[in-house]
Amino acid sequence: MNGTFMVSLDFELFWGMLDVCTLDDYRENVLGGRKAIPELLKLFQTYDIHATWAAVGFLFGENYEDLRQFFPEQIPDYADNRLDPYPQFREIGKNEEEAPCFYGASLIREIAAVPGQEIGSHTFCHYYCREAGQTVEEFAADMAAAKKIATDKGYDVTSVILPRNQSEPEYTEVLRKLGFTAYRAEEDDWIHRNFRKKKWQAPFRALHLLDMYLPLTGRCCYAPRFEDGICNLVGSRIFRPIFRPLEFLEGLKLRRIKGEMRYAAKHGLVYHLWWHPHNLGVRTEENLAQLEELFRYYPELKEQYGMQSLNMGEAA
Repeated sequence: MNGTFMVSLDFELFWGMLDVCTLDDYRENVLGGRKAIPELLKLFQTYDIHATWAAVGFLFGENYEDLRQFFPEQIPDYADNRLDPYPQFREIGKNEEEAPCFYGASLIREIAAVPGQEIGSHTFCHYYCREAGQTVEEFAADMAAAKKIATDKGYDVTSVILPRNQSEPEYTEVLRKLGFTAYRAEEDDWIHRNFRKKKWQAPFRALHLLDMYLPLTGRCCYAPRFEDGICNLVGSRIFRPIFRPLEFLEGLKLRRIKGEMRYAAKHGLVYHLWWHPHNLGVRTEENLAQLEELFRYYPELKEQYGMQSLNMGEAA
């Protein structure tokens, strides 16, 4: 089996940041991320990188009236009301022109027009599967809505990335029944396992950051596995943007990723790199230059070891 270089993006605009910060604090990142997408697509074409863009269902709507008809009857009843995105529609504007941080139909069309780029799902409303209050029935309604709006807009969506990679067996079964063939599960290393224990989050968040530069969790390459008919394509590593306090370590970050890519190529394994477009929203040229350095390494591995670039749908 040839090694596989896989790329996926959590395409959410501001929907994934609602409970993290205010729009005023993060607007530059989101709008910068929109501007970075055409440049990123050019890099993908130049180096023949196939990628999955998992889009939040809300992004498919041309305007509020268009989107509203796809709202599911059951929406997540989170114990923490701050996680509920639906009230935002009273405030954000009615279309992509008025609310570019929340609507993205034109971007989805632009992405889908590029060879090798797959449109996937990031749930309908950026659904959190492990938050208190929500149920598997509400999740099923959300994913059915995600499937319906994508199909209505002309996209055959078969790959899923769940927000924060929060997968659970009963939720994965919902995906299988709805016809999805691949999903990206959470990394299963010792840092992530301990991070899920909330009382340990602070120290393990710091270790997760250091793992960008130092080999704390190994090479993170794997052979894909099927789970009751759906392919689990675990994320190997998130590409984090330049982090100013540790900027002097950026060379180590790139060296670490390249070493993992090479290991996957030599041993016939998958290496799955992922990020969010808004991660590139500031210091865009520098972050794109880092990605281009990684993409430029892929043809070398392809020539030397037969490595292939597949999006999630192709791999499944």
